[in-house]
Amino acid sequence: MRREPRRAHRARGAGVAAPPRAAHGARRVVSRTALAANPLRGRDHAPSLDGRALGGDEPERPSCRNEPGVDTPMPLSGALFSSVSGLDATSTAISVVGDNIANVNTTGFKSRRTEFADVLGQSIATAGGFSQIGAGSKVSDIRTLFTQGTFETTNRTTDVAIEGRGFFIVDGPQGRAYSRAGIFNFDDQGFLVNPEGRLVQGYGIDPVTQLSNGQLGDIQISNAIAPPRATSTVSFAASLDADAPLIPGGFDPANPTTSSSHSSVLSVYDSLGRQQSASLFFTQTAPGTWAWNLAIPTAASAAPPVNPTDPFVVQGSGTLGFDTDGVLTSATGTSFTLEFAGGAAPGQAVTLSFGPIGGVGTGDPTRAYSVGDASSNDSSTTSFSQDGFGAGTLQTLSIGTDGYLTGSFSNGETIPLAQLGLATFPNLEGLQSIGNTNLIETRESGQPLIGQPQTGSLGSIRASSLEQSNVDLATEFVRLIINQRAFQANTRTISTTNELLGDLVNLGR
Repeated sequence: MRREPRRAHRARGAGVAAPPRAAHGARRVVSRTALAANPLRGRDHAPSLDGRALGGDEPERPSCRNEPGVDTPMPLSGALFSSVSGLDATSTAISVVGDNIANVNTTGFKSRRTEFADVLGQSIATAGGFSQIGAGSKVSDIRTLFTQGTFETTNRTTDVAIEGRGFFIVDGPQGRAYSRAGIFNFDDQGFLVNPEGRLVQGYGIDPVTQLSNGQLGDIQISNAIAPPRATSTVSFAASLDADAPLIPGGFDPANPTTSSSHSSVLSVYDSLGRQQSASLFFTQTAPGTWAWNLAIPTAASAAPPVNPTDPFVVQGSGTLGFDTDGVLTSATGTSFTLEFAGGAAPGQAVTLSFGPIGGVGTGDPTRAYSVGDASSNDSSTTSFSQDGFGAGTLQTLSIGTDGYLTGSFSNGETIPLAQLGLATFPNLEGLQSIGNTNLIETRESGQPLIGQPQTGSLGSIRASSLEQSNVDLATEFVRLIINQRAFQANTRTISTTNELLGDLVNLGR
C-alpha cells in the first residue's frame, strides 16, 4: 500500500489553522517568560504552543529581550563595571580632598569640592512599563569655592588682602592673571611684583588732582624723591598793637627796624626747592591803618634793591585797615610775585592771606585791638603757614583701604604714588587655575570687570594682612572618611560579584 506524505500538522481545535513554521534558525520562546512578564495570567490564560492564550484570542506579549529599542538586561559582569566607575569617582574625590589639605597653609588658596553624577546604563521592560539600570557614577564637576578666607596680620607693608569679590591683577610673560594672594614686594627696578615676578597692575596718579588717573599699568616707585614745590600761598596771623607809634613816612628798606612796629621772619621755597627767608614788616601809618611789606635779603633777590646798600628788597606790599573795634575791614596788595636769584624760576606768584575781612576776636587770623587796649596786647605773631616744600626722600610707604600707595617723605610731605587695581568676573567658578594661586579668564567666567578698590563688589584693601586658605580641615576630614567608605563599599561589590561569577563557573563542573 502506498503511503501518502504528511502535508501539515493537524490543528488542535476545530476551525483553527496551524501556525506557520518559523524560519530556519529562528526560535520562539514563550510560556515561562510570558508568565513571568505578566503575573495576572493564571492557569486559564497559560500560553499555547502557537502563542495564543488558552481560552482567549489575545496574542502573547514577547519577551523584553525582543522589544525594539530595549537593551538586554545587564549581565552580572555589569556590576563589576559599575563598581569600577565608583572607584574612579571616589579616587578623584580623595585626590581633591588631599589637594585641599595640602594647601591648608597656601595664601589665597580656594578649596575645591567634587560633585558626582550617575551614569545611565540600560532600560528594561517591567510589568509597569520600562525601568532603568544605572551603570555606575562619574565626576560631574570639581567646583572651586570662592568663600572669603580669614585674615592674618603681618608686619610687611606690601602684604595686602582683599575684603570682597575682587582679585589682584598681575601680568607675566604668559599674559594677565588674577590672584587673591597679596604677597608683594618691590624689585630692583622699583616694580611691585609677586613672588613669581609677575607685575602687579594699578593706576598712576594725576599730578594736579593727586588722584588716580584711571590708566591701568605697572606700579613702579623707583624714584623715591618727592619733587619740590614752590610756595604759592602764605597764611599769616598776628596781634597788632593798636597803641603802636605812628610812622607817617612808612617802611624804609634801608632802615627796617626803625621804620616798622612789628616784623616776622618767614620760610618759603623757590622753584628749585630751596628754603628762602622772607621778612614781613608792619608799620602803623595812621590810627587803624597799617602798611605791610614783604622783603627778602638783597643777596637772595633777583630784583635789584633801591639802593645798593639796602639789606632788603621789597617784593610785596599793601595796607590793612581796622575799625575801632579791631575788626579787619580791608587788605590790599595780597597777590604779588617773588624773584629769587640762583636759577629759580622768575615771577613766582604768591598770595598772602591775613584772614577774612570783617573778622574780630581771638578766633581771627589777624587781630587788631582797640585804641587804649595796648597795655595788655603787644604786637605778636600767632601763626604762619605756607604750601611749598623742598625735595624729600621716601621714608615710609603705606597702603590705604582704597588701595592708594602713599609715601611719607623726609620733607614732611605725604604724597599718593599709585593705586592698586582690582578685577572681578560675572562667574567666578568659570575661572581656570594655572598654579601658584593664579587664575585666568575663560569663556565661562566672562570678561573681567576692572576698577578701583571700594567700587561695586570689588571690595576694599587690608594692608599688612594676608588672606589665608579657606580650607576647613574638619570638613575635609569628613569628606575623606565618606569617600574612603564609598571606595571600600565599591571594592566589596567587586568581591561579591566575583564570588557569584565563580559560582556560575562551578555549575558546569
